[in-house]
Amino acid sequence: MLTIKFLLPLCLCLVLLTANRCPKEADESILAKIAFDYSAIDEKGLRGGEVAVDYEFCIPARDAALEEVLKIDSEVRVMQKSKGRIGCTEDQWLCINSTHSAGWKEKLYRIASLEYVKRIQETVYE
Repeated sequence: MLTIKFLLPLCLCLVLLTANRCPKEADESILAKIAFDYSAIDEKGLRGGEVAVDYEFCIPARDAALEEVLKIDSEVRVMQKSKGRIGCTEDQWLCINSTHSAGWKEKLYRIASLEYVKRIQETVYE
């Protein structure tokens, strides 16, 4: 009987600790897709309070994927023929977005959360 009283709370603690660790690992893997420093971007989406940051990512060349991205942020621009610096393939569309919008950080995170988005990087214009 003593063993059951000891093991039950121990098992419960183990389950709770494991459950709490999973979202943190998922968060880290999602954040790892974002390949630019967004920590200096303020609430208004401006780096140093002055300049908005554009970023790019690739999505599968399917209307359903584009619709899903546009539900997150309707301001995303899609380039079906361009590869961008990120190097989209023939089977992908280049998407470009800006941090200069309300809720930019949540939108960025939600885009990074999409399984088919593998990397997000800052857009460099020439």
